[in-house]
Amino acid sequence: MSNTELLSDQATQKVDDLSCSITENVIVSSDQQESALINSQSNSCCKDMSNVDSQVIESKAEADIKPSEDNDFHLIKWIDFNFEYLPILLQNVNGPCPLLAIFNILLLRKRIILDPNRDAISTERVITLLAEHILEHDQSKLSEEDRINYEHNVQDALAVLDKLKTGLDVNLKFDGVDKFEYTPECIIFDLLNIQLFHGWVIDPQDTELRTIVTTDAPSYNQLVEKMIRQRHSEREELVRESLLIEQFLDENRSQLTHYGILQLNQTMRDNQLAVFFRNNHFSTIWKNQNQLLVLVSDQGYLDHKSIVFETLTDIDNDSLFTDGYGRIWRKPEAVDSSRDRDLAIALHNEEERLFHEAQLQQQQQQQQHQTLVNSSQPTGSSLRQSKKSKNKSKRSSDDDDDKDSCTLL
Repeated sequence: MSNTELLSDQATQKVDDLSCSITENVIVSSDQQESALINSQSNSCCKDMSNVDSQVIESKAEADIKPSEDNDFHLIKWIDFNFEYLPILLQNVNGPCPLLAIFNILLLRKRIILDPNRDAISTERVITLLAEHILEHDQSKLSEEDRINYEHNVQDALAVLDKLKTGLDVNLKFDGVDKFEYTPECIIFDLLNIQLFHGWVIDPQDTELRTIVTTDAPSYNQLVEKMIRQRHSEREELVRESLLIEQFLDENRSQLTHYGILQLNQTMRDNQLAVFFRNNHFSTIWKNQNQLLVLVSDQGYLDHKSIVFETLTDIDNDSLFTDGYGRIWRKPEAVDSSRDRDLAIALHNEEERLFHEAQLQQQQQQQQHQTLVNSSQPTGSSLRQSKKSKNKSKRSSDDDDDKDSCTLL
């Protein structure tokens, strides 16, 4: 049996196992099939995979939508993202955060399409769709060596899919936001072309700590082992290193540093979607115009359509909510009938106050004008002196002066 046929048989069995809990009451028809078959040069392989496709077909059955005691389900929230109306899965209590972080990226990339009428989906169905997506990769352009390697990676990925429901064992390194110790679980990110990041990076300016960590303990697990091993050493230098390590871990319990945020922003591409590991939790992260945004996947925000992301700006969780375009979300003020009445009364009182102030200002202006006119009129003695000085003038001038005097008087 060829490697391709062996892989197909194993993949078929794996997907059968994953989908067995949700394939009851499934209505199979040709126009309902939503997943492409795995590409293969073998006709028998395509025949085998067609059986898999019919078993994991998108189901409208009630058992696949409504929660039951036997299955975990996730609510679906539809959001506006990058000028698209797309679904994301929300996390239930103690839900599988690595599975949702990965699956939500595929939804936002439109690699996996959900029925727009669906409002919930089972965890088993999510894993089945994820397995189908992995098996859809076109191998026709791969060389023989690359094809063999890819088939081996697919086998490893299918073997760890179940672990996505509970968590992944990752061991980060402190010298880069994309540095992790390689484990079999990491293969899932490579196959799906999804990058895994963290923000727990030591500042290069802290030369002593960076030397202690990167010399022989570059990963988290190694650093903890080194701290415990050297804590009771007879050498004062080793004890001091152990205390420095303990202080570093204690001061960065959030598994995030200021330098890590800076490096994360510089490393991620604009408009890139990735998985972000922090506080032993996996989230979907998006870089939008030098802004780092973490997808809000808590089911408590199901009805808050305008809350999609939260900013990642510091290590103290001082974040702000944004919409699907990165615009800061502002909480709308609640308005009720009593407040409407109070507001109307306040506006009426304000209008009356402004009216009375305008009347008072008008009266003051009139008084000031009258005072100015009175102050400009000449006294009686000055008027008589003016008449005497003008007696020597012609009579026509006297008449003019009299007219002016009458005007003033």
